[in-house]
Amino acid sequence: MTQFISRRDFMRTTAAAGVGLWLSPGAYAANASPRNKDAIHVGLVGYGAEGEVLSESLLNISKESPVHLHAVCDIWEPRRTLASRRFSSYQHYGHVGRPYADIQDMLDTETDLDAVIIATPDFWHARHTIAALNKGLHVYCEKEMSNSLEDARTMVTAAREAGKLLQIGHQRRSNPRYRFAYDKVIKETGLLGRITTINGQWNRSRRACED
Repeated sequence: MTQFISRRDFMRTTAAAGVGLWLSPGAYAANASPRNKDAIHVGLVGYGAEGEVLSESLLNISKESPVHLHAVCDIWEPRRTLASRRFSSYQHYGHVGRPYADIQDMLDTETDLDAVIIATPDFWHARHTIAALNKGLHVYCEKEMSNSLEDARTMVTAAREAGKLLQIGHQRRSNPRYRFAYDKVIKETGLLGRITTINGQWNRSRRACED
């Protein structure tokens, strides 16, 4: 990293990193061709706060690489309509805002999808993720992964059986500051010795949240 970026910019960039990993080195701009062998068609499930951040990241990525939002699923009609109009306004980059109220309907209808972003409430994460994996799609699922260890194991098993990628988007997990502390302070120097338990707390002012 050669320059400082704000927390919000970092979050938006890393939030879409999972999708970016699916791009091949030879990917090129979405508007260069309707679809090419490197193009990725993505469905978004859940257009709340996180779903909006993730989709905006994809809209920005699509200006340079062929990642296309092709469908949005949300049970709340106002948000579903808003997302549909937003995605369709980027048709010149290959996006399509086909709206769905039911995820299974979306998965059954959108046969050209390559991946799905799950940004629904956490108690739906396991069910929605497994449904997408069973359709042979890669999945980027927002935190937390699930509400139980049993569901988390089932998600991992489903990904292995499908042979597809499953990435969980843990905020700040890949922050360069934290990676540096782990690599240099904990692993390299062994300064903390054998760690048996850690309790962490992160605080910020209300104004910082708005920056």
